[in-house]
Amino acid sequence: MWISRQHIAKIERAINSRPAVLLTGVRQSGKSSLLKKLLPQAEYVTLDRVALAEEAEINPTRFLKKFNKQTIIDEVQYAPSLFRDLKSLIDENRSLKGKWILTGSQQFALMSGVHESLAGRIRIIHLGTLSANELNATNLIKKKRDLIWKGGFPEIWAEKLDAEEFFEDYIQTYLERDLKDVLNITNLRDFRRLLSLLALRCGQLLNFSTLAKDIGVSVNTIKSWVSALEASGLVILLPPYYNNLGKRLIKAPKLYFCDSGLAAALLNINSLKTLDNSTHSGHLWENFVFAEFIKEGFIAGKNLFYYRDQNSVEIDFIVEKDGQTHLIEAKESERPDRKKLNFKKVAKLFSEDVKCILACGIEEKGRLDLTDFSVYNPLYGFSLFDKKN
Repeated sequence: MWISRQHIAKIERAINSRPAVLLTGVRQSGKSSLLKKLLPQAEYVTLDRVALAEEAEINPTRFLKKFNKQTIIDEVQYAPSLFRDLKSLIDENRSLKGKWILTGSQQFALMSGVHESLAGRIRIIHLGTLSANELNATNLIKKKRDLIWKGGFPEIWAEKLDAEEFFEDYIQTYLERDLKDVLNITNLRDFRRLLSLLALRCGQLLNFSTLAKDIGVSVNTIKSWVSALEASGLVILLPPYYNNLGKRLIKAPKLYFCDSGLAAALLNINSLKTLDNSTHSGHLWENFVFAEFIKEGFIAGKNLFYYRDQNSVEIDFIVEKDGQTHLIEAKESERPDRKKLNFKKVAKLFSEDVKCILACGIEEKGRLDLTDFSVYNPLYGFSLFDKKN
């Protein structure tokens, strides 16, 4: 079953206006399927095939000249030598738009190669897993909260796969193919334990020393592993808001997974019943809310932050949009305790007016404006920042 993606119009505009387009995202986020659907007449080649990747890397000029029409090159990170030759081909005819469509799952050398060789010639678009908005446009959802533990990997929904089996295969394949060789990991058990510990700490401050002690490896090893996970897009580090609020702020980032379903799988949560009985359901809810912001196009450290001072006064998310600052708390309950909301304590630190919003489990669709703040439920696929709402 095909599930339509919300970035289709953005990708089409990029193809019609730029010589090259790069679609990034974690493995199995649907990059290849989307491009094949949009461009059925384009030539397609995947560098997942070792022989083709070797040819592209060793002799990129000859490899590229085999393609005469619009071409999709999948998993381009396996042949970084292509970028310099792509630049030369593009410069021969800068008026030719949308000839080269690239995808990449890893970002270790990918992004540096793109910026060095193709600056000004390429549009980079990130494709996350399916958002609540995209899934709500289908008839595949039985219960809204299934979105939290199943997550948004397209294959789970489109093929009606067992989520537990999908994630186990995904984690094993990812470890073996994308990280083991890059990081020279000799003990996969330790790395798998790191993933589980990070899932336990989703939505919490990242402490490298504690993780190193719990696993029994060096702090530098933990830093390199987390850095690789971040570069690959599997985890995202959310920095604190730092715009001179006159308070002593916590400087450590908070950690989230790109998809709440992946975090749930690492916590052995494989059903709605297990989720409802889990002590981690609140953190997974926060991860789900965060992931929805990322899928809307917000970028951690650019227009998406968190706030926490040394008195543990915290706001889960600060979003800057169209000159407006939004303070957002994520609480799983339908009726959270107002005493646990820190809107008033933090809002007064801003010189400009701010919007206070609670992302919680209310049954109503859309945004409800209360006296002190607004409430909404992201499970309904409501875009909080849609000007029409």
